[in-house]
Amino acid sequence: MSRVDVTRKAPWIRGLQMLIFALLFALAEVVLWAATVLQFGWILFTGRRNDQIAGFGEDLADWLARCARFQTGATEDKPFPWGRWGRG
Repeated sequence: MSRVDVTRKAPWIRGLQMLIFALLFALAEVVLWAATVLQFGWILFTGRRNDQIAGFGEDLADWLARCARFQTGATEDKPFPWGRWGRG
C-alpha cells in the first residue's frame, strides 16, 4: 500500500467518517460474538461447522481489517457501506 495524503481532504469529513466506522466496528464486534455463539452451537449439536456462518465470518474479518486500515490512515479506501462488502 502506498502512503496517502489525508490533508488534501477536509479533515472534519474524514473525522466524521472515522467516527461512523468506529461505531460500526463496535457493532461488528457484537455481530462477531453472535456468529461465534451460533457456530459453536452448530458444531456442538451437529458435529460439523456451518459453512454459511464460516463464510460470513471470513467476510466480516475482511471488513474489520479494511476498517482498521482506514481508521489508522493506512489507506483512503473506505469499507462497506461506502465500499464493497466481502472478499470477492
